[in-house]
Formats: sequence, structure tokens, C-alpha cells
Amino acid sequence: MLSEEINISNELETLSKKCYGQGNEIDQVMLDMAKHVLATLNIERVNIWLFNKDQSAIVSIAEYDGRTKQFTKDTTLYQHDFPTYFKALYENKIILAEDIYIHPFTREFNELYSKPNDIYSLLDVPLRIGGQLAGVICYEKTGKFKKYSTGEISFCQSFSFLIASHLESNHRKTIQEKLEKALHEKDILINEINHRVKNNLSILIGLMRMSKDRTQSKDTKLLLDEYEQRIFSMLKIHDMLDKKNGYAEINLSDYLLELIIEYKHTYPQISKNFKSDIVTTQHLISTKKAIHVGLIVSEVILNSIKYASTQTNKYEVSISLKPKNRNTLTLQIGDNGKGFDFEKESKDANLGLPLIKDLIDQLEFKATYPAKKNCYYSMEFDTDLR
Repeated sequence: MLSEEINISNELETLSKKCYGQGNEIDQVMLDMAKHVLATLNIERVNIWLFNKDQSAIVSIAEYDGRTKQFTKDTTLYQHDFPTYFKALYENKIILAEDIYIHPFTREFNELYSKPNDIYSLLDVPLRIGGQLAGVICYEKTGKFKKYSTGEISFCQSFSFLIASHLESNHRKTIQEKLEKALHEKDILINEINHRVKNNLSILIGLMRMSKDRTQSKDTKLLLDEYEQRIFSMLKIHDMLDKKNGYAEINLSDYLLELIIEYKHTYPQISKNFKSDIVTTQHLISTKKAIHVGLIVSEVILNSIKYASTQTNKYEVSISLKPKNRNTLTLQIGDNGKGFDFEKESKDANLGLPLIKDLIDQLEFKATYPAKKNCYYSMEFDTDLR
């Protein structure tokens, strides 16, 4: 086809449909486009080459010979064999060789490439991806010499832009698929870890309950009860994460309601004494911070049951979660006992009170602690707990 007859716009539109119409097998896309390019330019061979990582060689991703109808790839041409040609490529030069055997940039190919393939003329156009030199597209005439016209050169340059766009799109798609696969594998791994943690915590709770059944010591039973509730506060988090199929955060109000239900179930004799005023919110909390909050709530309730429930016939333990303003939540938990000096008692306590203080400090909550005639903990915190 003569260059004057080439309608570049129409030809590129046709090639674009071939380029993006299939989308699955890149080899098939390259083959279909190669056939069209050969027919348009009245040549016999077209090859697409990409540099290797250190640009010491070019490797073909598509080679099509119209004479044999053969599509091949993975041929490698090394810089040390064709230094002059590679120097021209590095300079982003279009190589137009009407006579490949005498052109200064291509005569290095005579014995190893040009003669074996019966190539007489070629047009090589640099291939740029993302603004960087990535390779070259070679348009080759066999059997006789060919002078490429201005129209044909423009077509070849435009086709190179189209190929670069397709390769870049295909590269992004490949990366996206790998990323999605990696994320899927990560989700599976996290899910498996979550299941194992749940199972291990459940086993610990089961062992503690077995130990409670076997011991006659009230102190031992009480100690095992306390540790069981601490472990349960962590187990409940993993249970909620598993149900929501997410592992980064949970709903704070839902979590607190679940803990209260468990305490009422564990201590049925005083379940009617539990009072809750938890406003259902959509505020999420990270799993790490949720574990801290759960342990705080557990320690406060355990201490209340252990010390305050015997002080009055009207014993009441309560927990509330309310918004103070648009950006702040208030968590209050305690009982109607006679109160105690938290600062003094926490210095002498073995675990419970120092643990509460350490956890609140780590969360950086603004907190007030029990004092005489006051047995409540109040904490204020920003609604963004993630």
C-alpha cells in the first residue's frame, strides 16, 4: 500500500480495536496487530523488542514473519554484539535504513541477522513507556529494498505510541492482579491466624473451667474466674472480627454490649444488678485499642464484683458510653460502693488497679479515677480511635 493511501486515523482506530478488544492474551493481540501492520506497509516482518533490566540487551516480545506466518518471541540481541546499533537506540534515534547492509547503525547485523532473514530495508522506532526508553519496534522489508515514505514513518511512530499504551495498560493490569492476589492471600492468612487465636483462647478458657471444677479452693476459683474474664474480653474481639470479615477494627458500642452480656451470663446471681446505658454508635476502634478497652472494662467489673457487691444490698454496677459532643465519647464504668482512693490503692495492688492505670495511659484517655465516696472511672476520648 502506498504511503499516500494510508489513512493514519482509520488505521490506528482499527489497530486500537485489536489492541483493546481482546484484552486477555497479549500474544494474540500482538499477532493480530502485526498482521495488520504488514498489510498496511506492504512489508514482511515486524518485531517488538524490550530492554532487559540493565539495558544490556533487547528481548523480543513479538516477532511475526508474514512469509512463514510464524509468530515467535524471546529472541535476545546483546549490546556487546551490536554496540553501534545500541548506541543509536540509547540516543532515542529513529533508524531509517533503506539499505540495511551499508547503513552505519545496522551493518553490524549483516551476518547474524539480516542475511539469515533476507532483510534489505528497515525502519526502527524507539518505544517509550511512561516517558522512558523501553525498547524498539522494527519494521522490516525482505527480498528487495524499500524507501519508507513520510506517511509510513508517521504511521509507524503512531503505532509505536499505541503499542506503548497497550503495554503500559497490560503492565498495570498485571500488577493489579498480583496485588489483588496478594491481598486475597493476606486475608486468608489473617483469617487463619484469627481462627487459631480464637481456638487457643477458647482452649485456655476451657482449661480454666476444668481447673475450677476440680479445685476446692475458693481463692483459686476466684483467681481463675478473673483470668477467664480477661481472656474472654480478648476472645470476643476475635469472634466479632471473624463475623464481620474484617480484621482491623470493630464497632465500640457493639463490643461493650457483648461484654456485658457475657458478664450477666457468667454471674447470674447478680445479673439483675448490671445497668448499662450504651448509646449505639458507628464509631470504630482498632483491634489493638479494643483489647485495651476490653481489659479495662473487665478489670473494673471484676474488682467491683470482688469488693463492692458485698458492701450493700442495693449493689449496682453500671457502664455507659455516650457522645459528649461531636468529636468526643465518654465511657463511665463503676459501682455504687463506698469508694476508695485509687491512687493509693493502685500502688499496693498486685495486678488489677495498676493494669487499669497502665492501659488508660497507653490509650491516652483523659480519665478520672475513683476516690472516697466515688467508685466510678470516667474516660473521655476522641471518636477516631483507629
